[in-house]
Amino acid sequence: FDLKPLPANVELVQLTDELMPSFKRLLSLTLPIAYPEKFFIETMTEPHHSVTLVAVWHPTPPQGDSLQPEKPHLVGAIRCRLLPGRNLYISTIGLLAPYRSHGIATHLLHAIVNKAAQEHGVRCITAHVWEANEDGLEWYQKRGFETIGKEEGYYRKLKPSTAFLVKKWIGVGDLL
Repeated sequence: FDLKPLPANVELVQLTDELMPSFKRLLSLTLPIAYPEKFFIETMTEPHHSVTLVAVWHPTPPQGDSLQPEKPHLVGAIRCRLLPGRNLYISTIGLLAPYRSHGIATHLLHAIVNKAAQEHGVRCITAHVWEANEDGLEWYQKRGFETIGKEEGYYRKLKPSTAFLVKKWIGVGDLL
């Protein structure tokens, strides 16, 4: 991955119960489908909870007399699952629009790949990308993913309903 430095006020952390409401809101704002409550429960309870990371933005400490700095807020997240064949599957990745072009999503991807490779021996990463999400497909392609398939009717509640399946083999350069 070609990584520019992460902004100093961004921190990548494990998803916690305290951050869950913000995680739900982020997905509702950035993705075209609504996730059921079961998805969020599984995110916190599945054995491989460690393959979910969020990006929190720490605002610049306020100027003036205020002694209480603003609370950091969740601006991005990546939630993955471990699949057979040492495959890390990206279930969701999202970043609030004002925080794009800072490299935060790429850092989330890089961090989760490193973690999954070290802890679980993953060798490849896959994701489904909605066919109408041209920006998303381009984002994956710029990070070395290849389109390996097309699944008609994957997104039952979206029109068009087709998804592209993208895949990237993890190389040594991805782990540096």
